[in-house]
Amino acid sequence: MVKEHQVQTERATVWKVTNQIIAKIENGEKYGIQKAAVLARLRNAIGKPLSEAEEVWPILFENLPREFLSPNGGETYQEKAIYTTLQLYAVCMQGSAGSVKSDSAYKGSIGKSLGNGRDPEDSKALDRRFGALITADTFEAMTYHLRQMIKIVKSHTGMTVNFPRLAKDLLSFQYGDQRKIGFQWAQDYYAYKKPASELKTNDAQ
Repeated sequence: MVKEHQVQTERATVWKVTNQIIAKIENGEKYGIQKAAVLARLRNAIGKPLSEAEEVWPILFENLPREFLSPNGGETYQEKAIYTTLQLYAVCMQGSAGSVKSDSAYKGSIGKSLGNGRDPEDSKALDRRFGALITADTFEAMTYHLRQMIKIVKSHTGMTVNFPRLAKDLLSFQYGDQRKIGFQWAQDYYAYKKPASELKTNDAQ
């Protein structure tokens, strides 16, 4: 059984590695190709196991610490968390025209990022999708629902996403913390923040 201290150490390293890779892409360190092509390769790898996604191996493996690499040709939890997060990052950036911002200092989970695009007065359809996301019992189902929600929300509102934190959450999910992660995302998603103008009006009463 993996010890809690080890998991916390891995989470911190997953955060760091994910942040480094995205910073390289954002800052134009191009892995020999243009940024748009890097993102396209990541999107094209969606649905493929990492062992069959040769086009993204340079992006991933040159940044991973040796202890995250599989000793037997399988896919480690750490590889899977970072690989999936990079794909979600590429989905977010597709056609976003600057409406999606990657910010590792952003306070809040992916639940908050999605919740910022939620209209409490007209949210039934989106809430159903979110319910499927946070109750998914497999990693593949969860990431499928997450991709679908991201595509919907980013199309009509700006999003800020802390991708390194998302990678940490995806690692924890694989270690059996599905309910904990779902609960955290739900807290952020459903917490309705009143506009400043409305708060001022209420305070004056």
